[in-house]
Amino acid sequence: MRIPVLFFLVLSVFSLGAAAWPWKPPKAPVCIVGAGPAGLISASKLESKGYETVVFEKQAHVGGKCQAFYEDGLFHPLGAAFFSNASWPNTLPVIDASGVAIEPFSLAVSGPTAREIFTFNVTTGQTEPFPTPSAAFAAEVAKEIPLYAALWEEKFQPIRVPNFKKGVPDEFTVPATQWFAENNFTALPVLLVEPLALFGYGDIRVVPALYVLMYITPDVLTAFAGVHDVFITDFHAVWERWSAKFIKGPINTNTEITGIDRSGPLPVVKFKGQKEPHSGGGYGSKGGNGWGWGGGFIAPDWWHYGNNGQACSSVILAFPPSLTNLKAVGLKLTGSEEEVFSEVGIQNYYASAVNFNLPNGIQLQAATSSVAVPPPEDGEPVAGLRLQASSDVITWWSLGPYRKFQAEEFARELLRTTLSKFNKDPRNATAMSMAVKESDIKAFRKWDYFPHFDSAPLKDNFYDKFNKLQGQKKTFYASAISGFEIVEWAIQSGQDLVDSHF
Repeated sequence: MRIPVLFFLVLSVFSLGAAAWPWKPPKAPVCIVGAGPAGLISASKLESKGYETVVFEKQAHVGGKCQAFYEDGLFHPLGAAFFSNASWPNTLPVIDASGVAIEPFSLAVSGPTAREIFTFNVTTGQTEPFPTPSAAFAAEVAKEIPLYAALWEEKFQPIRVPNFKKGVPDEFTVPATQWFAENNFTALPVLLVEPLALFGYGDIRVVPALYVLMYITPDVLTAFAGVHDVFITDFHAVWERWSAKFIKGPINTNTEITGIDRSGPLPVVKFKGQKEPHSGGGYGSKGGNGWGWGGGFIAPDWWHYGNNGQACSSVILAFPPSLTNLKAVGLKLTGSEEEVFSEVGIQNYYASAVNFNLPNGIQLQAATSSVAVPPPEDGEPVAGLRLQASSDVITWWSLGPYRKFQAEEFARELLRTTLSKFNKDPRNATAMSMAVKESDIKAFRKWDYFPHFDSAPLKDNFYDKFNKLQGQKKTFYASAISGFEIVEWAIQSGQDLVDSHF
């Protein structure tokens, strides 16, 4: 019997040592846990440098907190929605590349461009017009804005870099209201109470000035003061389109991370979930490069551990790095990691899309005891707004406790029962409220929001400690903790991570 020459060639190859193989085993990919802006930007930049990437995402879609509810061709944001040209410079190219439309939008809480605002009492359901700011208050705001801008540019702008690598001066570690008082501002801390709390950024009397100044650029301040508009866009569509264009590797959605083993020479991510990548090209498809699950491999699948393990050259954790979240992915923490991440605080924050009787051009927000006091952080709804004039779906935001667990089901039921007390035109005092049914809640999302350090760890140089953790045990971190919980700083976190460490 004649044996084909090819058989001997193949046999000889598999009889040789690894050093004599005709090709080198491919390098393990960089594994990224989290397909929000920080994770997606990290993946794209790594691929531009020649790295292979694999992204894991527990949600059904990419975008992280940039999600939306869609009905009749209209989007209703369940996360990021607003941006400005001046304060979102790294976000603009992403939006432009996606081709998603943008529209002007007013953030004004006072002035001629402000919406008509009514407050609601969460206990009684009573609605009342929001008090018009006095002429004296408006004049004081106008006086303080240029003073704030000058101080911000002189003292804060120089340290405003990803991960605060230039250090955090003590003056910015104190609660924001203390910083405003020490710098003789009286109107601005009142003006900013609601914009911070309603957008999920906590109590201005507690949150360190560092983060308030990160968010409130002179540009954003003048937008809230009604000097100019910002823009609104469908950020979920932005990231769906952008990731399809600029990421070749697989994005494995609906995937639960069950463990991250860092005991060996390479980290191994263990997972369970779908076995088809979110992205259409690259991994696991014909013409792919051999890392994924489908057909069309052009090299052996070297770095898979069965059907639910992926060896990684490095791991990037692109989600809020609280102890709870890190332990949820099965990470066994070192003492240094435990020390740093135990100080990361998370705000419970909720976004929902609800069929509700609210006329166009009117904003509802929770009543408080004083204009200088934010609403309680108890899971109640704090603001509602119709963002699509032709739709009865209203976007609602609810503010939960800081550093405490609150069940999503509890906040959802609280939303339904509270909204049922004033589901009517707030301008009509005699109108009867209609009950909000469970079916009226079209979408409801709970977010681990606004990861940050409190005043004490900031004074203790915890950003320096955090930065020293980057790369230890081949593990890196990219999220809003690098700056602030907006798309812009998530993007900058991913960019800075790759530029600094890869």
